[in-house]
Amino acid sequence: MTVITPTIKPNEILDSSQIKYLKSKSTTVGVLLVAHAWVIIFSLIFVFSLFPNIFIYLLVISLIAGRQLGLAILMHEGAHGLIANNVKINNFISQAFCAFPMAVDTYDYRHYHLKHHRHTQTEDDPDLILSKPFPITKNSFFRKVIRDLSGVTGIRQRYQSINKTFNNDAVKVDGKEISGFKSKNTLKGILFSQFLIFISMSIIGSWWYYFAFWLVPALTFFQLFYRIRNIAEHAVVPNDCDDFNNARTTYASMIERFFVAPYYVNYHLEHHLFMFVPCYKLKHAHNLLLSKKHHNRMEIKQGYIALLKSILV
Repeated sequence: MTVITPTIKPNEILDSSQIKYLKSKSTTVGVLLVAHAWVIIFSLIFVFSLFPNIFIYLLVISLIAGRQLGLAILMHEGAHGLIANNVKINNFISQAFCAFPMAVDTYDYRHYHLKHHRHTQTEDDPDLILSKPFPITKNSFFRKVIRDLSGVTGIRQRYQSINKTFNNDAVKVDGKEISGFKSKNTLKGILFSQFLIFISMSIIGSWWYYFAFWLVPALTFFQLFYRIRNIAEHAVVPNDCDDFNNARTTYASMIERFFVAPYYVNYHLEHHLFMFVPCYKLKHAHNLLLSKKHHNRMEIKQGYIALLKSILV
């Protein structure tokens, strides 16, 4: 029997003026965050073109992978309608500049992800598979890291993602269900996005830049950072049925924010309590919770090293 996670209403925690402030979002800020990710990516490639060596290359692709994770996080923002105030603009930015470059679809993700919010850490949570196996042994974690960095995980997940889109692609047009419509448009969007990235990187450097600076980090370092992010959010939480304890906030250093915690994703407990809050206000939401003496109820880890230690046996 599935146990439904109890839901704490925002007005039971914060007052109306605080909720009103947290709910307000800025299209300008949302667009700037997306632009920030892309500017960093192309700036890093330009740095390599000035100082081409293997050490700079490894540093650059690991940092690019951190921004690719940032794009995935901003796509998550778009799935919640938090990038822009206008729905069409929000969806367009999320699809064209965040989802398609990472070979995913905002609409598919939205349907899947909102189910995760409705059934967090229950049998009906589609993300339960990401947290249920933990804790794990050090050897098991090491094998996962090797699969991530070798590209095995990345290739498998890209295949599964595209396959899922094609197997769940029926949409209604003028009241009639048309199969194949969404998958074709998603595939076109992904391919066109990859073509634009290829052209842009070719202009900066050479044709092989797309493979070296986009595909390689996406299939390797990104997968590891994405895994760590997923582990941090729900693995080995104290209480699956307590809204203050079935998701986790992890304090992140500046270096950790570069790689595994871009765009305030580390404030995941606050995101689950207040889904309507744009990412750039989650830290403020966190501080409000602390000011209201909820610290002892909250699941918080002091950094990602401490977090990883807690899920290994």
